[in-house]
Amino acid sequence: MMSNIIFIGGIHGVGKSSICQHICRELNIEYLSASNLLQWKNINEDPQNKLVKDISYTQNSLIWGLANVLRSQNYYLLDGHYCLLNSNNEIVKISPEVFKQIDPISLNLLLGNISEVKNRLEQRDNKVYDYDLLERFQKEELAHAKLISKTLGITLNICTQYDYSKLIILLRSFLPSKL
Repeated sequence: MMSNIIFIGGIHGVGKSSICQHICRELNIEYLSASNLLQWKNINEDPQNKLVKDISYTQNSLIWGLANVLRSQNYYLLDGHYCLLNSNNEIVKISPEVFKQIDPISLNLLLGNISEVKNRLEQRDNKVYDYDLLERFQKEELAHAKLISKTLGITLNICTQYDYSKLIILLRSFLPSKL
C-alpha cells in the first residue's frame, strides 16, 4: 500500500473515534474507521455486536476498502484494532501480515480505564460487558501492538484519552510541513 497511514488501535469503547476525529481536525488529515471501511454494518446483523465470525475475511475487507479510498497525495488516520474478539468471545491477534499490507508510517495505541470503558460500552450498546474480559483484551492489545511494532520496525506510541496532546505533536513530525 502507500506509506501515508497513521494507525491508532485500542479496544472497543476506549474512545478511539472521538480522539481520532479530534487529531484529524488538528492535523488536517482524513479520518478512516476500520469498521466503516470493511462495512461492519453489512457483515454483522447487529452492528453493536463486537464478536467477529471470520476475522480473516474482515481483515481482507479492510485491506480492500483501504485500497479503494487511499490517494497518494493525502494522509490518513486509521482507527482500528491490534486484536479482535471472535464469535466465541476469544481474543484473537490480527496477523502481522495485515499490518504489513496497511504499511503504516506510525503505530499508536490508546489505552483506557477499564471501568470507564465498560460503562461507555454498556451505555452505548445497551448490554452488559465482562470487566475481566475487557481487561484481558486491553492487555493483549498492548502486547500485540508491541509485537507488531517490533515486527515492522516502527515505534509504538502509547497514550490515554487524557494525554494524547503529546501524540498530536509527535504525529506532526510524520506529515509534510505544508499540511
